Amino acid sequence: MPQAHDPAPADPRYRADLRDLEPLAVRWAAQRDGRPMPAPDPDSRKALIRILTEAAARGAAANPEAARLAQERADQLRAGLD
Repeated sequence: MPQAHDPAPADPRYRADLRDLEPLAVRWAAQRDGRPMPAPDPDSRKALIRILTEAAARGAAANPEAARLAQERADQLRAGLD
């Protein structure tokens, strides 16, 4: 029996979960309310990397160009953590 393709990133370090949205929500709320946005810390960057990587993996079939752009941004952020 054929198995369904799981488009999630193979490496669990790059799988997103709802906790990854918290630092992004804090930054979005600050921007919305006209407050200074907190500087992105390494944990926020890692959360965004996981979200972008998973979005790229899951969206590749539906929109390859958007998936490529999301993966490129994730790679740029990942390079900045080194």
